[in-house]
This record gives sequence, structure tokens and C-alpha cells, in this order.
Amino acid sequence: MAMFRYEPVPRDTGIEEALAAVVHDAAWFLARQYAFGEFTGDDAASPVHVSVAQERHLLDGWRAGQDDPEAWQPYDPSAMVLEELVEEEASDGPDPRLVLAGGLRWRRALAAAGLLPLLPAFARTCAFGPSGALAPDASAATVRERLPDPVALVPWLERLAARDAEAAAQFGAAEESREALATAAAQWLAWWTARAPAQPRGPARTWDPHRMEYSFAVRASSVPDVPLQAAEYHGGHLDWWAFDAAPARAPVAEAAVVRDARTTVPTPARYGGMPVSRFWELEDARVDLGSVDASPADLGRLLLVAFATVYENDWFCAPLPALPGSLSRVVECTVTDVFGGVTTLAPAAAEDPEWNVYTLSEPQGAAAGDTEGAGTSPPPSPWFCRPASLPEGLESPPVESVLFLRDEGVNLAWAVEEQVADRAGEPIDRYARWIAAARPAATEAGPDGAASGSPPRYRVATTVPAHWYPLVPQLLDGQPDQDQYRLRLVRLVRDASEPPSPLGRLLNETDWLHEEEVPRSGVRVERSRQYSRWRDGSAHAWATRRKRSGTGSGSSGLRFDVLETS
Repeated sequence: MAMFRYEPVPRDTGIEEALAAVVHDAAWFLARQYAFGEFTGDDAASPVHVSVAQERHLLDGWRAGQDDPEAWQPYDPSAMVLEELVEEEASDGPDPRLVLAGGLRWRRALAAAGLLPLLPAFARTCAFGPSGALAPDASAATVRERLPDPVALVPWLERLAARDAEAAAQFGAAEESREALATAAAQWLAWWTARAPAQPRGPARTWDPHRMEYSFAVRASSVPDVPLQAAEYHGGHLDWWAFDAAPARAPVAEAAVVRDARTTVPTPARYGGMPVSRFWELEDARVDLGSVDASPADLGRLLLVAFATVYENDWFCAPLPALPGSLSRVVECTVTDVFGGVTTLAPAAAEDPEWNVYTLSEPQGAAAGDTEGAGTSPPPSPWFCRPASLPEGLESPPVESVLFLRDEGVNLAWAVEEQVADRAGEPIDRYARWIAAARPAATEAGPDGAASGSPPRYRVATTVPAHWYPLVPQLLDGQPDQDQYRLRLVRLVRDASEPPSPLGRLLNETDWLHEEEVPRSGVRVERSRQYSRWRDGSAHAWATRRKRSGTGSGSSGLRFDVLETS
């Protein structure tokens, strides 16, 4: 016997008419209420209370990268800021703004002691070093010329605070003013020591210069077999979605388990634009599900609308608080209904391993060879991570920006230094400086680059902007039989006025990139300053890096075999 299913063939691409109840008779509404069963009793059970128990472990360790699995360092979520630990980068000295503040503070100290005429001597003896290509603008350079460098000033002030007569004579201080100078030096050293780092920090251990991403891991020592790995953290807000975790395959010691069991009253789930349960009641007009632009073939949106309009009253919420900086999983969940029936709920992944919403993903390759059968995907991780994340803080505009893009015209990839920080910590627009340096030569030449009235000139290649650095493809390990490449950063040798090496920190820390890290859409990596407060009120400031999407492919203007005419 053949069976057929009758389905309507819609002529319209919208769903407005299907969701609208266009009627003109109130009796029709009463008839529809009767048809929907609103006048009959419903013996379906409703939940009364839910008993939930969770297994909780506090995170107490972190490590950088993935190379050394034993290099775990202590981590206290209540006192340490994970973003600062991860994103803190290397430093070769105090912050440029702190340096300028230190010079200004010493000027005020001399003025308060009546020794301001000694300032030029301090500025000459403790002058700032040469700036080179990273020289600040004219205003910042003028200020730095009139102030001493605090880094060079520290050893001299230590001698002055110790009443060294030879050091006081070096700056021309009279004998009757040396005591006031020693007091001002001691006060300035106390202020500087509390703010300047005792020693420069080492290189950024979590930053992967070959992928322009952070890589680190955290764990709870009570479950050492379940480390939370963040192999591709792009910077910004650090939350649970940045981590991957493998299911625990080893039993956990019962003494190390902290169980949190509680009984709560479930409440119906609510969301904006939720249809009301009674057909006769008017709904909120701020959300119109009938205006969803969905065609008959758009199954995703149609399923969403069907769920919102049909199954909206079948979901309940039972909150289960999780401590910040903890790793937890639900070990028991029972529901008691109005008839006294008790139902034990299992995780959704127990019946459908593909259900992996709001759970920690399995690290790639972690469960390889550990499945029950061929083609069976590994079960999702039962763990839920709530990291101790920072709230919204203050972030400066980018002080350094590098754009990675592909140039299909010359079959190359380029690293473009858009902005770098000068010696004063202020951003430099490298394109603007390159244009300013090239403008005098352009005024002496014609519109095509050749001198006016001169004969045609042959050029092997055109000039590439000074802040464009090529990324040349190179075979991995130099094996010709492999088809995997990496992009090697090449320093172009230009004239003496243009430095061949990059000026910023991002490109100076790397010499090659993985090929997949520079897609056709491009990638932009930025450095900026971050400032925020922790739960105890302490202030934290550090430099952060972010990896964002680019602007597509571009062109460097590089051409070969060019004939320039006047």
C-alpha cells in the first residue's frame, strides 16, 4: 500500500500571512479557542522543584604555550587577573608616559625646593638617547630636550640622596642648597621606585609570533587530566568560549571533589517577543515574528520561528550558580512534578553526541583513536568553565597596527606597518611620513616620476612604500616534495634614508608566518593599552594585542620592466 503526504506548495516567499490571524468575527476566536483545547482540562504534569548537584574545582594553575606540559605556575583567581598574565608583553624599560611623568615630577621637585635653575644641568647630564627613525614629533621632542631622562637620572639621585658632594658639584648646586637637593632626590626616588619595574620583563611567552595569537592553558590541580587549552586566543575579552577541554578519562579523587547540591523552583523560560499561551490575548508588538525574512527553503529561520511560536511554554529554568575561576559539571539533575513523579535528566549529549552548545569543545586530535567505532565522533566535554574575566575597562586607540594582505598582481603577501609607537609612546602614521619624505623628490620630477624634459628611463621595478614588507613563500623544512609553505618576512634594501627593518614590535618579533594565517580577506593585528580594576579595587594596566579581520586583498604598486616618460 502506497502512502502519500500532502504538503502545500507556497506561492509567496514570506511567512507573514501564515502567522497572522486575519479575522473579522469575534465568534471565530471563540471557535478557535475551543479547537485549541483552551476550554478543556490538561492533565499534563508541571515541574514543582528541581534538585541539581554539580562537581566544582577551582582553577589554581596556568602555563604559557603548549610545549612544556610541566611548566605550571600558581594562579589565584581572586587576586590575579588572567588577561594581564596572558597578554602582558616584554618590556625593555619603563613606559614612555611614565618616563615623561618622571621628568616633569623632578622639575616640580626642583621648583618646590627653589632649585629650578639646576634643571638645565640635569637635562644635559641625563639627556634622552638618540631616537633615530622613531623620533617623536616636534612638540614632544622640545619637551624631552628640556627634561632629564629618569632612567639616567636614577643613579645620580641615589648619590645626591646619600649627600655625595661630588655629585652635587656636577650639577652646580651650592653648598647651602645640598640638603634640600638631597631631600628632593629621596622623595623622587621613593615615587619612582613604587611605579617603575625593578627589572625588565622577559619576552611574551604566550604570544605565538608565527600565528599572531595567544596560546596558554589553565587547570585545576584536582583534575590534572582536564587542562583548559586556549590555543587560538585573539585578544580582547577572555571568556569560556576561548577554551577547549577533553572529557575526564581518569577517576577523580573523591576528597578533591566539592559538591554543590541545591533544590530550586523552576521558572518558565521567557524571552523578548515570546508568544502568549492564550490565543485571545494580545501579544507584544515590539517583536514581530511574522516579519522574519524567510523563504520556504530557509530551514534554519523556519525552525527558529516554529520553536518560538509552538514550543515556547515547554522550557523551564533552574539556575545553578558557578564560582568565578572554577571548572564544574552537573553530576545529578532530578525533576519532581505535581503528581509526585521523579524524573532523572541526563545530559543532552548522552543521546546525541553532536549536541555541543555552550560546552567546551574537544581539542583537535585529543580524542583521535579513542572512539568506540569508526566514524564515531567523540562526546562533547561535560565541563563548564567560568573564568574570572575582567569587566569592561578602558582601552586606548591602537599604538601599533600591522595589516597582512595578499597582492594577487605580484603573487605575494605583504605586511604593512600602518602605525608604530615612537620613543614618546605616541603613534606614528608610517604612510604619512613616507609621503612627507617622498614629496620633495616628487616636486622635482614629472607626473610619471621622471624629471621634466628628460628622455624616457627604463626601470627594473617600481618603488614600494617604505612600510610595506614582503612575505615570500617558502617550503617547510626546505623539502621540495612537500606542498606546505610558510611566509618568510623579507627586509627590502632601499636607500640610506629608509630603514630596511620594521620599526614596530610586532614584525620585529617574527621572521615567518604560517600560510593559513594570511587569508584572502586579510588580517589586522593591533597593539593598545588596557586599564581596568579588579574586584579588590586594585588598578591594572598592560599592553594588549588583538587580531582582527582585514580589508581584503590590496596592491603595493610593484611593477616590473617599466618605461618612465616625461
